[in-house]
Amino acid sequence: MYQFKTLRSRLFVIFAGFSVMLITVFFAFNQFSFYFGLIEYVKQRELATVEKIAELMTSRVSRAEIKLQNIRSREWNDTVRDALISSADPEERQSLLNREPPRPPPIRPRDNFNGHFDRHPPPPRGGDLRAPLHGGITDRISFVDLDYVPVYGRIWPSDDVMYFPVFNKNKKTAYVAYKPSKSQIAKQEQNFIKQQTVGFVVISICSLILCALVAWWLANRISHPVMSVAKGARSLSKGNYGAQVALVNDETKLRDEIGQLVTDFNYLSRVLQKNENSRLQWSSDIAHELRTPVAVLKGEIEAITDGVRPLSIDAVQSLQEEVLMLEKMIADLRVLTLSDSGALDYQMDSVDLNQILMSTINGMEPLFTKSNLTLKYNLFGYPKALHGDKERLRQLINNLLTNSLRYTDAPSDVCVALQVKEGYQEITVEDGSPGVPPESLSLLFDRLYRVDKSRSRSSGGSGLGMAICKNIVEAHGGSIGCSHSTLGGLKVTITFKC
Repeated sequence: MYQFKTLRSRLFVIFAGFSVMLITVFFAFNQFSFYFGLIEYVKQRELATVEKIAELMTSRVSRAEIKLQNIRSREWNDTVRDALISSADPEERQSLLNREPPRPPPIRPRDNFNGHFDRHPPPPRGGDLRAPLHGGITDRISFVDLDYVPVYGRIWPSDDVMYFPVFNKNKKTAYVAYKPSKSQIAKQEQNFIKQQTVGFVVISICSLILCALVAWWLANRISHPVMSVAKGARSLSKGNYGAQVALVNDETKLRDEIGQLVTDFNYLSRVLQKNENSRLQWSSDIAHELRTPVAVLKGEIEAITDGVRPLSIDAVQSLQEEVLMLEKMIADLRVLTLSDSGALDYQMDSVDLNQILMSTINGMEPLFTKSNLTLKYNLFGYPKALHGDKERLRQLINNLLTNSLRYTDAPSDVCVALQVKEGYQEITVEDGSPGVPPESLSLLFDRLYRVDKSRSRSSGGSGLGMAICKNIVEAHGGSIGCSHSTLGGLKVTITFKC
C-alpha cells in the first residue's frame, strides 16, 4: 500500500480529497434540488392546465357553445387541446398545432344497401379530423358529472383525485377530475433530466481535473519552502552555519507563517554563523593574549638563566608583574565564561546606587589624584532602591573608572553622574581625551577588543573589562551604551529600571 511520506503528497491528497468531496456533495445536492424542483414545476404546470380546462369548459357552457346533456368527444378534446396550447411553451404549442390528422383506416369491403362496396368508411363520429390526445396529462384527466361518474375519461373517484368544478350560471354542473402522476415526470422531462445530468457530470469531471491541478500547485507552493527549510536544517546539523534558504519567484514575498518560518530560519543561520565566527575569533584572541605574557616570562627567565640579565629585585618584580597580568586575564576570562553560561552568582537584594557610587569613587580617588586626574561625582534627584547585587555593581563601576584611569590623558576630568528619573536611574561616566573613533564605539563591548592594542597592553588592560560590564548590566535588566563625551573622550551611559 502506497504511503504518502512527503509533505507535498499529503497536502495534495488533502486538497484533492476535499475538492472531490465538495464537488460530490454539490453534485448530489444539485441533482436532488433539480429533480424535486422539476417535479414541483411540472405539478404546478399541470394544475394550471387543469384549471384552464375547467375555466374553458365553464366559459363555453355559459356561452351555450357546449351542452352538457349531449356533450361530444370532439368538444371535450377541443377544450383540452386549447388549454394545453394556451399553457404550453412556444415549441410545444407549435407541436400541438402541427399534429397531423389520423390516417383513414385501411379500405375494406362493406356491403351497403344497394349492393355496392364503399371504398371509404364514413368520417369519425363528431367530425373530429384532428389527432386524438393521448399520453401525459390527457390520460389522467376526465370529465365527470356531479355524481363523479366519468362522462369522458377513465378517472374514477379515489383519495388522490382532485376535482375542479365547472359552473353554469354560478351553479356547479360537472367536474374536471385530475389524478396527479406518481412520478410527475413525463418522457420529455426525463430526457431533459438526462441531458442535464450528463452535462453536469462533464462539468464535474472538468472541475475535478482543475481542482487536482490547483491542489498540486498549492501543495508544491506550500511544501517547497518547508522542504527548503528542512534541507537547510540538515546543512546546519553538519556544521554549515551559513546555510540560507533561497526562495524563487514570488515566494520571496511570502508574509504568512511559512514566510515567517523561512525568515526566522535565515536569521537563525546568520546568528549561528556570527557566533561561530566569534567563537573562532575568541579562541584565536585568547591564544594570542595568553601567548604575549607567557612569551615575556619565558624571555626574561631565559635571559636570567643564560646570564644575560642578572637575577635582581627588579627582574623578579618584572616577572611578578607579568604573572599578575596573566592572573588577572585568567580571572576575567573565568568571570566572563560564568556570566555567559548563566552560572555567575548574583546575590540580589535592595541596594542604593548612590552609596555604591560614592564608596567606589572614594576608594579610587587617590589613584586618580596620583595620575593628575580629577574625579567628580554629581547626583541629580533623590536616589531610589534598586534590586541588584551590590558587589557586582561595585565591580561594574570599578571597571569603568579603571578604564578612564588607564586611557585618559592628564590633566583631565572624569565625571560620574547619577540621574534619578521617573521609572529609571541613569549612570554616566565621562572622561577626557583621547577619544574613540566613531567606528569603534559599537565594538567596545566585544571581547578582547582594544582601540590601541599596544597601548592597552602596556597599560595592563585585558580587553575583557567592557564585555564584563555589559554582562553585569544585562543581568540586572539594564542597558549600556557608548558615545562621544563633551570632555573629549568617551561617555558610557547605563540605565536601570526602578
